[in-house]
Amino acid sequence: MIIGKFCSIASGTKFIMGPANHRISSVTTYPFHVFGGLWEKKTPPHLSQLPFKGNIVAGNDIWFGRECVIMPGVKIGDGAIIAAYSVVTKDVSPYCVVGGNPAKFIKKRFDDELIQALLALQWWNLPSDELLNLLPLLCNPNLEYVKEVLHDRENKHS
Repeated sequence: MIIGKFCSIASGTKFIMGPANHRISSVTTYPFHVFGGLWEKKTPPHLSQLPFKGNIVAGNDIWFGRECVIMPGVKIGDGAIIAAYSVVTKDVSPYCVVGGNPAKFIKKRFDDELIQALLALQWWNLPSDELLNLLPLLCNPNLEYVKEVLHDRENKHS
């Protein structure tokens, strides 16, 4: 599992890892091998029969709401918000809000122009002194102003 920087993880959030799965390719899903002894010898290797969906990969600046569940193999983009009590079974795009069981797209947090500017900025990777100076902008609710400043900043660095 990989979790990026500056993520907010609310109480009760659960990340379900791949081995917490059951064999689904046979008649029974029960893991008889846990009894050991002959039970284990009579059943095929359990781990090789588990569905493997890969690691959970969560980007940066994600807000995981209370009691949400993230399933194996899910990739969550930077800046996403996972609503409380949601079950995330599919990938989540950057700066999107998802919710429900299973979690579904609710809305984009920002327009495409601001999303692209934030993904290009990658403020979470800036040196701490530069990030410190950028905090007033990152916490500014005037999104048009933020876009303008980021546009000017990008032009200076190109």
